[in-house]
Amino acid sequence: MRFNDLDLNAKKELNIKINEYANSIGGINFFLQMIEDVRAEKPNALLNKTAIFHYTKGKITWSKSIYKDTLTQLFNAMRKEDKDGDILNGLNPKVYKETMNMMRALKPVSISIRNEDNSSGFAVDILDASEVKKTKVDLMFKIIFFYNIEFAKDALTFKA
Repeated sequence: MRFNDLDLNAKKELNIKINEYANSIGGINFFLQMIEDVRAEKPNALLNKTAIFHYTKGKITWSKSIYKDTLTQLFNAMRKEDKDGDILNGLNPKVYKETMNMMRALKPVSISIRNEDNSSGFAVDILDASEVKKTKVDLMFKIIFFYNIEFAKDALTFKA
């Protein structure tokens, strides 16, 4: 997904939200550094068994371990959502069951991002279930862990 593909209201909302999150951990540069540190980690930072990832200026914690199969299923669901607009529509029964199991496993997981002195930060859910029967992968989660860093830069510098 590209930032320019979003409509004007979505761009405005995302700009406000991402700047608020960036300021809560020390500013835009700290936020972008965190994203770069997450991307540089191999294997993916979310696969740490301790459910903690330390980046240059702070740490990211989440409530339970995430396994490689679950993360792969989440990535496939994200790609389908970006392409079709829905995670579940048109799946064959086996893939549907795997996707539902992934959603059940990741629904309660919340990711907490704090700066090094633990004084401030923010939390992001992996799945956004704000609409009934329309569970989606949270956009801020995608920006931090999967999308190109240019997406975050565009969202941070957007002027309405």
